[in-house]
Amino acid sequence: AEVDVAVRSSATVEDSAMASFAGQCESYLNVHGTESLIRHWKRCCASLFTERAVSYQIGNGLDPLRSSLAVVVMKMVRSDLATSGVMFSLDPDSGHQGVIHISSSYGLGELVVQGSVSPDHFTIWKEGLRQGYEAIVHRHLGAKDIAMVYGGQGAALTESIDVTSARRRAWSLNREEIMELAQMALKIEDHYGQPMDIEWAKDGRSQDIFIVQARPETVHSNKEQAQLIRYTMPEGLVKKLKDSGALLATGGAVGTRIGAGRVRMYKSYEEVILKKRALRNRISAGETLEEIPAEERVFDEGDVLVTEMTTPDWEPMMKDASLIITEKGGRTSHAAIIAREFGIPAVVGCEDATRKLKPLQEVTGTCAEGDTALVFEGIHPFSIETSEIDLSQKLDTKIKLNVGFPTKALADSSLPVDGVGLARLEFILTSEVSVHPLALHFYEELSDYAKTGEIAPELMPWDEVIEKAGQEEIRFLVGAIQRRTAGYANKRQFFVDRVMEGVGLICTAFHPRPVLVRLSDLKSNEYRELLGGNIFEPVEENPMIAWRGASRYVDPTFLPAFDMECDALRLVKRRLCLDNLQLMVPFCRSPEEGAEVRQLLADRGLGSEASVPLFLMIELPSNVIQGDDFIDAMELAGGSIGSNDLVQTVYAVSRDDLENYKYHVDARSPAVQSMIRQAVQTFRERGIEIGICGQAPSDYPEEIPAFLVDCGISSISVTPDTAIAVRQAIAKAENAKRERNAPRLQDDDRASA
Repeated sequence: AEVDVAVRSSATVEDSAMASFAGQCESYLNVHGTESLIRHWKRCCASLFTERAVSYQIGNGLDPLRSSLAVVVMKMVRSDLATSGVMFSLDPDSGHQGVIHISSSYGLGELVVQGSVSPDHFTIWKEGLRQGYEAIVHRHLGAKDIAMVYGGQGAALTESIDVTSARRRAWSLNREEIMELAQMALKIEDHYGQPMDIEWAKDGRSQDIFIVQARPETVHSNKEQAQLIRYTMPEGLVKKLKDSGALLATGGAVGTRIGAGRVRMYKSYEEVILKKRALRNRISAGETLEEIPAEERVFDEGDVLVTEMTTPDWEPMMKDASLIITEKGGRTSHAAIIAREFGIPAVVGCEDATRKLKPLQEVTGTCAEGDTALVFEGIHPFSIETSEIDLSQKLDTKIKLNVGFPTKALADSSLPVDGVGLARLEFILTSEVSVHPLALHFYEELSDYAKTGEIAPELMPWDEVIEKAGQEEIRFLVGAIQRRTAGYANKRQFFVDRVMEGVGLICTAFHPRPVLVRLSDLKSNEYRELLGGNIFEPVEENPMIAWRGASRYVDPTFLPAFDMECDALRLVKRRLCLDNLQLMVPFCRSPEEGAEVRQLLADRGLGSEASVPLFLMIELPSNVIQGDDFIDAMELAGGSIGSNDLVQTVYAVSRDDLENYKYHVDARSPAVQSMIRQAVQTFRERGIEIGICGQAPSDYPEEIPAFLVDCGISSISVTPDTAIAVRQAIAKAENAKRERNAPRLQDDDRASA
């Protein structure tokens, strides 16, 4: 009996180690019957000699006339009734080889490859997978608003249909399927001995998962590993532009580069073809390209390409772009793959880009700020730092990173550092959760009040605020939480999963190097900015030195939120089995308060018996003066100096107001440096680690590192953009210290002789 088949091209030049050749030759789906099979076989053969395929081969130093092509006939996988997608056996943006990245959406995989749909994304830790753990360390729920299905015979007769809102809000793969795919990726990579780019499909009838294509990953495999290239905008500029209203659009960041130029906007490639023909006619009539106004030209080198989505036809234009912006697509879309290959920053899934941006408008797009790319109005300065990473000198002082956004950790982990000295949990709360933890914990009680007007006993500590807000406002809040937590019936579990996956991704990125996670340290005014925060947070005159840090964890009203936090961190240790997790307690005023926090953590499976080292954030004078008492009461494994808050607590000035005083104080001021030196001495005498994670070493890389080395500090944690400069400063300071100590050692040797 005849069956539906896929007719797929496979050229000898495809997927070489130097070029992906992705999508250059044609493939056809849902082909039925002998005549149709022969017709589509001919089309596959002919596609090797299209303009784009020939141009691509010549551009990669290949001879089109020496190329051969095979046509593979495969039984159709009925993924139109299920899901399909792409996976990489490394992270496609950063090149991190410790993870597997899976993209998944409903229907045929063509939309995922083209970038016509924003898929779900899953990140799996390879080492944990090899050890048999359920090592899904991060998930991102995509829009998945359309699906391609079969509409009849031949590729042209497929059609795209809308996906129901319920399916959009659900994950397209369950955990078992994610793990099955990850195991397949691992075996394929092991077989070929290199990172792989893999297409897969699930059959909706048999429920089996099939691998339909595997090729070498060509972008990161060809990178020069000895160099580090970092794109950065001047300090404070991004915040200034956001505050001024210059932010035009956001989307998914591809890579970590920055691009700027003039917008060229096209709705389809047919529009490009028509404009090219008109331009050729004018040039044939005697006009020069320079005489033709910019708005009438097609595309100049350095322009910004803005369109709904790209296909292989766009590639000659894409390689000349300074920035690519597409309304649809994810990190494994066609636009993303080609952008990485050409080393061009891209913003994908940038909704309404063709409406928000204007033709010939000058814009700057940055992918250097984490997972979310930002597009600003105007041309703005940025720097490109190329560093040769010289690891020949071994340092006595460890260098670690301050990490905020988990999605940036995979890229940052490539820096020559010894781990993470500060992972800010509050960044995960604001970016990944964005709902007050108590609003999630008491979601059912809030929902009942919105319906009945009756306040449950659990909500009585906040009854006055709730009554003042009224049912209508609470009903609006409940609806907003419902939308934010789409796919979760249990809102508490949403919080636990988001925090677990955020911390898990950071720990995975740096494994086996240690990751020091600071427990939540949002202040009341910051908590109030989260959904529901105005219900559960007091209005404080000076939240900087009020209800924050350790004092929250031991407060009965906040304890349910702290329990959720602990549940998430315990899963990082137990489910993901990431053994490089360390915890740090911030803003702890007394040894007694610290002892209670230590006991709370131990009771929740996060104590020393669970092999989770506990650190203290040293940011109060009491932490320094009573250093030994804190070490004993909390059974500390180490401490980390928070220079930002230490400045304000030593000099009794709010950190937010420091710039307003005539006699400026900062981490270089004598009283602060005296406190730092004393803290280092106390912890070193007790034989435990002491580091610094405040902003000072990053802000003053020419001064503070040398002072800290002289103090004998164990580690210095800095922001990623200053890591190379601080490493050089530490090397210089350690060499100078050795030279100073050399005469003293020689004198001691002579005296002993």
